[in-house]
Amino acid sequence: MDTQLFVGREAELAELQTHLDKLLTGHGGICFVAGQAGSGKTALVRHFLQRALTQAPDLVVAGGSGNAQTGIGDPYLPFREALALLTGDIAANQAAGKITLESAGRLRTVMVRAIEVLVEVAPELINVLVPGGKLLAHIGQQVVKKTGWMEKLARLSQRTALLTGVAETATEQVRIVEKFTAFLRQLSKEVPLILFFDDLQWADAASINLLFHLARSVEDDRILLIGAYRPNDVMLGRLGQRHPLEPVILELTRYFGDVTVNLDEVPEETNRRFIDALLDAEPNRLGPDFRNALFQQTGGHALFTVELLHAMKKRGDLTRGPDGAWIAKENLDWSALPAKVEGVIAERIARLDDELRELLMVASVEGEEFTAEVVARVEALVEREAIHLLSQELQRRHGLIDAQGLVRIGGLRLSLFRFVHSLFQQYLYNHLGEAERVYLHRDIGSVLEELFGAQTDDVAARLARHFELAGIADKAAGYRLQAGVRACRMSAHDEAATHLQQGLRLLADVPAGPARDLLELRLQTMLGTALVVTHGYASYDVQQAFARARELCNKLDDPQATIPVIFGLGVHYLVSGELHHAEELGSQLLELAQKDNDTGFVLGARLIMGVADMYRGRLVSARAQLEQAVVELEVEAHSNLAHLQGQDPVVAALGFLGLTLWTLGYPDQARRRIEEGLALAQRIGHPYTSAYMSSVATSFFLILGEEGRCRRQAEETLAISQERYPLWQATTTIALGWLQARQGQFAQGLAAMESGLALWEASGAYTSAPYFRAHLAEAYLLARRRSAGLRVLDESFRYTDQGWWLPEQRRLYAEFLLLEAGHEAEAESELRQALTLAQAAQARSLALRAAMSLARLLGNQGRAAEGRERLLACYGWFTEGLETNDLQNARDLLRTLDEKTAAPKDAIGDAARAEIATALGRPADTVVHSPPMMQATPVALM
Repeated sequence: MDTQLFVGREAELAELQTHLDKLLTGHGGICFVAGQAGSGKTALVRHFLQRALTQAPDLVVAGGSGNAQTGIGDPYLPFREALALLTGDIAANQAAGKITLESAGRLRTVMVRAIEVLVEVAPELINVLVPGGKLLAHIGQQVVKKTGWMEKLARLSQRTALLTGVAETATEQVRIVEKFTAFLRQLSKEVPLILFFDDLQWADAASINLLFHLARSVEDDRILLIGAYRPNDVMLGRLGQRHPLEPVILELTRYFGDVTVNLDEVPEETNRRFIDALLDAEPNRLGPDFRNALFQQTGGHALFTVELLHAMKKRGDLTRGPDGAWIAKENLDWSALPAKVEGVIAERIARLDDELRELLMVASVEGEEFTAEVVARVEALVEREAIHLLSQELQRRHGLIDAQGLVRIGGLRLSLFRFVHSLFQQYLYNHLGEAERVYLHRDIGSVLEELFGAQTDDVAARLARHFELAGIADKAAGYRLQAGVRACRMSAHDEAATHLQQGLRLLADVPAGPARDLLELRLQTMLGTALVVTHGYASYDVQQAFARARELCNKLDDPQATIPVIFGLGVHYLVSGELHHAEELGSQLLELAQKDNDTGFVLGARLIMGVADMYRGRLVSARAQLEQAVVELEVEAHSNLAHLQGQDPVVAALGFLGLTLWTLGYPDQARRRIEEGLALAQRIGHPYTSAYMSSVATSFFLILGEEGRCRRQAEETLAISQERYPLWQATTTIALGWLQARQGQFAQGLAAMESGLALWEASGAYTSAPYFRAHLAEAYLLARRRSAGLRVLDESFRYTDQGWWLPEQRRLYAEFLLLEAGHEAEAESELRQALTLAQAAQARSLALRAAMSLARLLGNQGRAAEGRERLLACYGWFTEGLETNDLQNARDLLRTLDEKTAAPKDAIGDAARAEIATALGRPADTVVHSPPMMQATPVALM
């Protein structure tokens, strides 16, 4: 492109140059170029990129763009295009003019290394953002001798694309962000990178999220991100809500300062200089009067100016003189020229003959990008004839479209073309009659179905759009389902939910019957799965989707389809605190899954039942269910279960088993299970599972009172969650507030805990509410705020079917009573009740805590011997975890009570002996005891 065309854009180019200068000194960043349609954004950036390639011999440029027709529902489209370029999709892009010869050469030099880095650093992206088969094809002719990473690539490319409606290779959105970032950062150690993303106003939310996190991560890497967008489209919002790009730009501006080059706000002088540069690109005798009039007509709008000059040449208003210089005709009537860019476009289109105009009309219905094969079949033309008309007439002669080369979509190679500007496509489409548009959408949808056959996954969003606009609701809804499944496979759950919800709306126009019910069942089931990630299991919308799906399962009498639906409902009720419903559904799920020999959902059923048992205080039963869940599944053979069920069930079982074992009095075994869960979550690499397990571990170390480990685990949970998992953010906030309270920072700690608890319950999650409220009450106890603590505990008693933490709630209630004199008798009653509840549930760790509080109270009342016997009975049971805080505190308290009592140091009372014997299940006369504080080894009860 002639550099004179950008003489008027020096200031804008200078801003871009500052980012390039930083890049070449090892510092990354982001820059946006904003402007209305036709303002010259893309041309300006491409000119800059060409200059950058000249300045930096090792610079590599790649990128992609949003798509007006399918971009919103086509997850990661700009990033998939960029990744494809970096890993070998070069020839077609060069042939289409998307990249220059120089850029293509740079990409070829880095291609093999880029694929190697992808395999080593981000294998999860293979078959998710880029097909493994294409990578193998790209390196096939480049490398003669295979190496280990190539063999790994060959294995990765064999992974199944779909499994039971969800991809085996599905990757959580946070994982995609993490891995794409890791890939780019590793590659940038070898070459500086610029990624240019055009038309971001049409990009999907997942792509915009990835762009945001990339921008925040590459400050110290040789990576420059450039994005172009139309401010007016962003201001209009999307689907009735705020456009996802708007808050991203605002946040990045707050973080980095002004990062936007706005072509709509350039000074008038800049636009006048642009017109001068454009005119002076060729010899001319066009004086100030002509230039002033041209500026008044176009305002310096790039596309309008270029197109108006083109039209004036065609009309004869501008002609070449004898010396070849352009001159304007005398008495030029500016009022006779189009006043808007649409008028210029209309003049261009009017010069086409009927056949070419008809061809472009069909193309405009397919979209800004269209394929010769589709247009040919709709127009009943031989494909070679259609390609000739498109290439020779509409591209070379009229300059209305550009060839993009041969592209592979799914399993097909198609000839791709693109309108030179979206405004041409919009003009043609808007000038079609309504009925004509409907029939053309129908015909294009049918041709796409015919072309792709059973391999419509990559064009599902396009097919959904065409059949929706054609009024064929059943087909449109079916393709919305397929597009939603594909989006879930790429963890673009917001986009998936949009597709699925639109599919459900379309069913209003589908006749009643089994086929419609089956389609709705699949839509509702997938919608529930998508909303679990975006809204949480306890969400009302999740419950509604799965409940409706269950109604349809019953109506259709389809037991197999019922299995994932019952699982979704079961976990919803479990997290919502409706434990009896969860138990019922878990039992039903177990029966159905065993009949269907579905090991994964058998485990899911045991998980639901085991967790419900734990929360209800049925600890022995909970342990049995959870241990069976852990040993019943070969983890490696079912690595996809994290994606099918929302989180890995083995990790979930290990987490709850750890909490159960601690409560039962096995601290060391509990710790081992927690550590196993953390290690397994890391090995699986499923972010939601990792965040969950890290959150459970945070709670576990909070219970143990290990403040340092609790803090480290809480910080890790926040790092994994990245503000995407509100449930785990809530639990972590509570834990961090508790740590502050333990350090005497009561105001900050209590505020954080209250905030975390509110966030937890706002999600609809009420399971664990008594547990969290008890910890909040403990913080109030440390602050000696009696009324506030009693209020919190009173609220915790509302959850009558959650008995797991009830002994601790009762114990804390007694401690608050003791903050005020005269309540000793009531407090003693509460503590005896807490001890009885704990012993009945075999919750020995909670019994020990209750016994310590009771022993302190009795010791202060001159009844130290009785308190000592009670505490000794509980302490004597433990044979592991003797160095945990609770057991050390118990030993210290026993020493204190020994000093207060006149009982012989080697004696044990009959009541204590009876309690120990009952706990061990042996005759009382076999229990012999030596004082625990005198021993270095575990208590002997032989």
